[in-house]
Amino acid sequence: MSDGRWFDAVVPEIAGLAASLLPSVPATPAALARTVTEQLVGRRLTAKVNGGEARFTLTELDLTGLDRPADSLRLATGRVGDVRLVAQDVDWPTPPGSIPLRRVVVVARDMRLRSVPTPSVTPGSVELDITVPGEIVRKRVARTRPGIVATPHADGFQVRWAKHPSWGRLTLTPAVVDEAVVLTPTTLHIGQREFAAPKRIRPVVLPLSELPDGLRLVGVVPGEDELVLRTVAEEWPQRLSRVPIAELLTWLTTAALTLTVPRFRTR
Repeated sequence: MSDGRWFDAVVPEIAGLAASLLPSVPATPAALARTVTEQLVGRRLTAKVNGGEARFTLTELDLTGLDRPADSLRLATGRVGDVRLVAQDVDWPTPPGSIPLRRVVVVARDMRLRSVPTPSVTPGSVELDITVPGEIVRKRVARTRPGIVATPHADGFQVRWAKHPSWGRLTLTPAVVDEAVVLTPTTLHIGQREFAAPKRIRPVVLPLSELPDGLRLVGVVPGEDELVLRTVAEEWPQRLSRVPIAELLTWLTTAALTLTVPRFRTR
């Protein structure tokens, strides 16, 4: 089994996991869980994605749904529980270049194992968390608004003037509402003092790009110098590897163009 085939099966279509492995291992859930973990965790893998090559390290493969004892009814219906997969240091191709991702977490819910016509695993739904480094956020904003610096933080997005970053910062908290990302100003720091954001700085509403059928963005979660894009595949896409990560980040440049940053007076 080639690395590319593994990625093309497990990450975009976890349904291909059993089909790739069951022919060469004992056909029991516990044996499958052990074999998958031993063969793949810790390896640097390469795969064809979006017309280019994706490189990543598989750091976690939690197959507790396959590894725990199962009652007769659950086995009879082929239900094996949830599966969680973590890939780190991901180089995701977005022709003509690529986007370095800190981490991609895939959680497949309510996995069902089928043996005919070929061995396969089908999830009821899939959650996909894509962690983007803060440097990517800063670069995308700087290309549009070189005068400001935007950094993801646990409190939200912190925006500063590039020439005088020590003067102060504006913090905005993001939320996904309907088909848009809404950035709401919450606090304004001037020197060491904190104020509520001025009412004249209105929330920024940013329409989202169209996503593949069955895939929707449900959360934008800033962390310490990283940004998590949280998506849910309610209808399992044929190729999750086609998730348009670049398009998911276009609202950053729109925000940079739209946002009114308060000016600080100099003495």
